[in-house]
Amino acid sequence: MRRLDASFDNIANAASFTQTQDGYLKTVNTALTRMGELSMLARDSTLSDTDRELYDKEFQQLKSFLNRAKSKQFNGVDLFSTDEIKVTIDSSRSDFLIPPVHLDSEVYQFTNEDSDTVNIKSFKNAKKTLNYISKAMSQIALDRAQIGAIQSRLDFTNAQLTSTKENLSKAMSRINDVNVADEATQYARYQIMVQSGTSMLSQANALPKTVLQLLA
Repeated sequence: MRRLDASFDNIANAASFTQTQDGYLKTVNTALTRMGELSMLARDSTLSDTDRELYDKEFQQLKSFLNRAKSKQFNGVDLFSTDEIKVTIDSSRSDFLIPPVHLDSEVYQFTNEDSDTVNIKSFKNAKKTLNYISKAMSQIALDRAQIGAIQSRLDFTNAQLTSTKENLSKAMSRINDVNVADEATQYARYQIMVQSGTSMLSQANALPKTVLQLLA
């Protein structure tokens, strides 16, 4: 039972880990959406390069935000890395592996580049940058879908553990707990026997007195 309780804690922690991952990815997706919007605005032929530089200032800030998101942690564990997360999910020591979400893979490399390499200061650069962003947004969708599948697996595992714990509790109850009806019946039986024995002993003690009265 204690191992089962520990498994519940493990699953809850794993669920919190994936929820935190998904929360960050949702924000990253919002940032990428805005970056894509800025890139589209920068592809307006009626704009001057001075106008595009104004858009690029916001673009560079968002790119810096994405770059910092890669190093975020959950309780000292990297949220985004190449390492799998191993979770023990039942009392039999079965392990479930949470696949990695890697924000430093090839599709996100453009966020590491400086402003001279990836920017929207020109029509040409805006077109190239928009391709980077489109690929990154597609990968974000895949990563979030993977996290959703993991969360579903954890929910079903939690439900199975709950059922197992209920059945185990019932089995332990049958072994350890008192059968109240049976014990009440036995208690009444013993009470009758004690009362009958007491009555017979009382009569046996009174018998010599009766004999003495007859002799007197």
